[in-house]
Amino acid sequence: MQPVKNESGSVIVLVTLMIVLLMVIVGLGLDTGQLTYTRNQGQSAVDAAALAAVSALPSRDPNQVNARAVAFNATNDYVASGTDALKSTDVSYVYYNFTTNNVERYNEPIATANGVRVAREGGHGITTPMFLTPLMNLLGMSTPGTQNVSVSAVATITTKPAIPIALWSNVCGAVGEEKTTEIKLQHPDQKDDTNSENSCWTTFLDCSSGAKDIKALFKVAEECSGGGANLGPIEIGTQICQNRGQANSALNYADDFFTKDHPNRWWLVPVIGGGGNCDPSNPTKITSWAKIYPTAVSSKGNPKTITAKVVCDPKYGNEFIDGNLCFNHRLVREPGKGY
Repeated sequence: MQPVKNESGSVIVLVTLMIVLLMVIVGLGLDTGQLTYTRNQGQSAVDAAALAAVSALPSRDPNQVNARAVAFNATNDYVASGTDALKSTDVSYVYYNFTTNNVERYNEPIATANGVRVAREGGHGITTPMFLTPLMNLLGMSTPGTQNVSVSAVATITTKPAIPIALWSNVCGAVGEEKTTEIKLQHPDQKDDTNSENSCWTTFLDCSSGAKDIKALFKVAEECSGGGANLGPIEIGTQICQNRGQANSALNYADDFFTKDHPNRWWLVPVIGGGGNCDPSNPTKITSWAKIYPTAVSSKGNPKTITAKVVCDPKYGNEFIDGNLCFNHRLVREPGKGY
């Protein structure tokens, strides 16, 4: 009879291997969960920072943009470490192409940017601890004790057209040419002393409107309020409503708006074909955009006029953010960077 071998120690080896394996599995789970948590918290932080920062972009002042980007650090303590607070160096500027829905240029000069990017990437990512490190070191493996998580967000800004004036295309000179002209609003009976009307009131997508709605749009442009105005997506090709009329109440409101409350600035207005009639029952498509710099408003005579510098250029559109007061902001994707 062969002697029975002592195999009692084999169970300990098996249990030890199982414990190590379980520790590895638990460590992987903890690390994966921590990385996911850190990324989610960090993404929320850069999203908020980008949206806050882009709201200051119309100022074209990097100090204002940076200040708003880091303003939420106190509430975005996403890994409980002061070393991970967002800094002004995490802020850069982009040019976003709204036609292709893609970031066309990174590191854009602030003077021409229409978006802000806030990012913590690569070696400057968000630092998070790795739970498997002590075990790996115990097993003789050298692994880093922390991992950097990369997050970024891009927020864009577009102008919200609201000034209730539509220029006829015959007001425009060559593209980009600045000229001083009298914006002459069409009289209700479609006649004036000189037959030289060149513009209409517009209430954009609201075709049942009057002086009250015209004044409400000036309020929208000033306060970014809804004001009961129907301002859906407005771009070249959008059919907008025109309104005849030269009510003194609307002209006086425009005078206060342009020359008293907000003097010395440019405003975005649509350009339509025009040339004959402002027909409230026949919406006309926007063919281009113009910026106007009003200097005087006259409510006397026929037609009544707004004297202004005018520059027409189809590229202005909702990207003309310098000088306007009311804007739309949104986060956009970065497929080129895998985000």
